[in-house]
Amino acid sequence: MNRLSFEDLMELFSDAKKERNFDEITKINKEFERRVKKRKLMGKKPIRTSLSGLNQTSEWLNNNSGLEYLSNQTLSKSVKDKTSKIRNKNLREPTDINKKKSLW
Repeated sequence: MNRLSFEDLMELFSDAKKERNFDEITKINKEFERRVKKRKLMGKKPIRTSLSGLNQTSEWLNNNSGLEYLSNQTLSKSVKDKTSKIRNKNLREPTDINKKKSLW
């Protein structure tokens, strides 16, 4: 995320906002915090776009803080579903020994 421009980060933010992806918005917020903090440590004034991005993401996170709990639950559930589907698929497939043809 370090190499992304402000427009790219805000586009990611709007997409994540539509999907209500709390983890992605948290990452974007941390990137804006890093940019503002870096400018302050250098003794310069933070860029206005970084400040506005930080304000927007922070405000959204404060208003939708209940999503963190939901995103953690759905994430663990989706991981379990994917692994169980893979296991079931592997059980249905024939093994390599059954596929081999004999030479005679």
